[in-house]
Amino acid sequence: MSARAHDVGHATTPADSAGRTGATDQALELVVAGLASDQDALLGDLTEGRAGVASAQGERAARHWWRRQALLAVPVLAWHGLVHRPLMWLLGLTGFVAWTLLTALVPAPFGTDVMSYDALHPSLPSVTDIVADTVVIGIGTLVAAAVAGAGTAALARRARLVPALVTAALMMLVSTRSGFHVVLGPGRCEEIDRWTTSCTVELGAASRDAIVPALWQLPTMMTLLPVATTVGALAVVAWSRRRRGVEPAPD
Repeated sequence: MSARAHDVGHATTPADSAGRTGATDQALELVVAGLASDQDALLGDLTEGRAGVASAQGERAARHWWRRQALLAVPVLAWHGLVHRPLMWLLGLTGFVAWTLLTALVPAPFGTDVMSYDALHPSLPSVTDIVADTVVIGIGTLVAAAVAGAGTAALARRARLVPALVTAALMMLVSTRSGFHVVLGPGRCEEIDRWTTSCTVELGAASRDAIVPALWQLPTMMTLLPVATTVGALAVVAWSRRRRGVEPAPD
């Protein structure tokens, strides 16, 4: 049975011809479907191959074979989408810009993002307020990443996950440069001469002027931002498959 013999909207899943499958296979199937330009044909071929292995070597060997083939296909599909479909880069950049705009709208409940200080009489926010604002802004930043990922996936008609990879990569690069919420003190002032005073503030997550060091934010967001973006895109892939009538494999 050829994969192309399946009607659109009725593509097979790994469980159709080779027994039950779990959450790992379902997630991997979504990733492959999100990267493939013709997901019905690719997943149909994988399912057909899995059925053949299952009949010859058993279900356990078939499951391992399917996972190995799917994992090998992921980087190939991602590279193909990025190289042969330049529009994906534009969609990814659009998602990144949208994420930047959305994060600017995330409020700091305790106002630690807009406080100003007098160098001689600083009125610093409490550590509790800074931590609370950091948590809120951090969660808002991740939600914005998921929305951006979903948006780029929705705009792409095929290989919906590919532009989200571009968005996620740009977010990762940005998150290596500074923390997403750093509260700095008034800095340090130095009297140059009788009439001139120079005041400086050291910027950055590891700044000596940061009231609460935010260096931990860098590896955290380097990991969580791409994950949130990918999850948002995969949600659109799952919705698209459900809308087309492709049911996920049962647990």
